Amino acid sequence: MKQGMWFRVWGIVGMLMLISACGTTHTTNFSSLGEKHSDEETPVSDVQEFDAAGIHILMRQSTASPVVTAILYIKGGDVATPLDEPASSEYFTMKIVAASGTQRIGKDYFRKKLYRMQTGIGGENGRDYSALSLDCIRENFDTSWAYFSDMIRHPAFDSVEFVNFKKSVLVGLSSREDEPGAYSELFADSIYFVGHPYGRNYSIADVEQENIPLLKKHFSEIMVKKRFLLSVVGNISREELTKKIEATLADLPDGDYKPIAVSPPKKAFSPGAYFPPFARKLPTDYMLAYYLAPTKGDSDYYAYLRLRNFFGGFVFNHIRVVHNLAYAPNVDDRDGRTAVGTISLQTPYVDSAVKIIYNDVDFFQQNLIRESAIHEGIAGWATRNYMNVETTAEQAVSLGQAVIETGDWHNAFFSYKKLGEVTSQQIVDAANKYLRNFNWVIVGDTTNVDRKLLESR
Repeated sequence: MKQGMWFRVWGIVGMLMLISACGTTHTTNFSSLGEKHSDEETPVSDVQEFDAAGIHILMRQSTASPVVTAILYIKGGDVATPLDEPASSEYFTMKIVAASGTQRIGKDYFRKKLYRMQTGIGGENGRDYSALSLDCIRENFDTSWAYFSDMIRHPAFDSVEFVNFKKSVLVGLSSREDEPGAYSELFADSIYFVGHPYGRNYSIADVEQENIPLLKKHFSEIMVKKRFLLSVVGNISREELTKKIEATLADLPDGDYKPIAVSPPKKAFSPGAYFPPFARKLPTDYMLAYYLAPTKGDSDYYAYLRLRNFFGGFVFNHIRVVHNLAYAPNVDDRDGRTAVGTISLQTPYVDSAVKIIYNDVDFFQQNLIRESAIHEGIAGWATRNYMNVETTAEQAVSLGQAVIETGDWHNAFFSYKKLGEVTSQQIVDAANKYLRNFNWVIVGDTTNVDRKLLESR
């Protein structure tokens, strides 16, 4: 999902071979990396999508894998947490449930048994979904599933785990404004997503309200089959999985679920610059920009990927290599039902860095890249991305995320054919559509920073 370093390397090599361009639109030559990707697209035909006992299931059977991963996604996540509940409810619930064992199996024995089987059970929350996950070797799947499903149906909510976790979260929240990088991201989220479902951030007041009765209530409300998506990858058949579900999770209530509408935030359509105060003097300024990016299911997605590849390389090369203004400037994005592009760096020369970034923006909005440069390098990109989804866990995650974020599991798999078919004009169009309305957060000494410059794109 994050491939910032690969983008930088690709872009730097291309920059070294760049023929200067400015003014009217024309073709520019980039160096190539790797070989051309084949025009043939390998179809993903072994993913099964079906329902069992009222639960929606994605399954990819891999007879060669010794590991089975099962992830029970709970749609909604943080954005679906009722406003009269603490914003941290989903976070606490997933963590405490996964750490507490079950009502019928004590926590200590539960943990010892999992350790001996080398089985992993975890709980995570997210903006658009939360998840309870299971990883185990195939020979221990029967016992591991029994523990996993019992935890889901009869969670223990251990009081010691709750108290310790609450203390650790409070410590983390109380110190997050001491670290300028984390603080800039926290502030950027609060500004960019104001009035948006993604805009609720955990606070100390939220955490102080948390208690076990509230978590039990929250868990009972979200654990309904209408919210479930079970993603399973490994050496297990559809028939075996169906029997497991019918014997365990089938007795959970059907419930009801209406997805929370998530559209681009209002701030995505106007530029902004924000200078939050910081408690101490810093040796450099922390710069972070948010801008709108397409989701994986968007028609602009592949054009934007190629644009991000080149643009990220330009930014890194110009700021780090040519001008030495920052050590690690980075262009990246955050996936979700609405996606966000990010530019981050640390430098005492804010205006100079912004001018360089905006010059690079202008370049891609005004100039065409040679088609051969766009099509080349796809083989290397494909290799790296296929390596990133080698494990059953990575595949199960990708399948579930794709359905929840885009509505189609096919979007879990890159189409390298589509990536290689991106045209120069599509990259120019993507640059004009997405490289704009930057919302900057600058933490540090902003006395002489040109706010109008920041807000000019």
